[in-house]
Amino acid sequence: MKRASLVVLGFIFISIGLTWFWNEWARAGYAHLLNAVAPPIYELIGFGDARVGALRERYINFVPFVSLLLVTPGLTLRRRTIGLALGLFFIFVCHLALNLTELLQPGRALPVVPSIVSDALPFLVWIVVAYPVLKKYLPVPTEPDSNDSSS
Repeated sequence: MKRASLVVLGFIFISIGLTWFWNEWARAGYAHLLNAVAPPIYELIGFGDARVGALRERYINFVPFVSLLLVTPGLTLRRRTIGLALGLFFIFVCHLALNLTELLQPGRALPVVPSIVSDALPFLVWIVVAYPVLKKYLPVPTEPDSNDSSS
């Protein structure tokens, strides 16, 4: 119980710190990155009219992913590092895709389904990366006792 409490407290403190960092510096830097990288990518894949969203609030979904990955006990350093790199890249690619939803309804709020997917994405990516550790907490199917005679 004590270890679980420390993990939860670690998650809270890391999340608060990353959220502060995001709001103070990273959001503007990420916007510059997207504004530089996204238009050529959209042009390449045939969506030249797409534009980068106006600092959509959902870009902050990096925070829960990084926080969860940093506090998950039992992950090897290699898996944690590779998972962090690949997970952040995957979330970035999904942010590029999220911007394309604005083509469906220009100037309007983000559609519901992309919103839900964007909000759930960091947790799904974390589950994939942390699966070797998480699987020991999953229930194991049991086979019926061979001594039972139900015939």
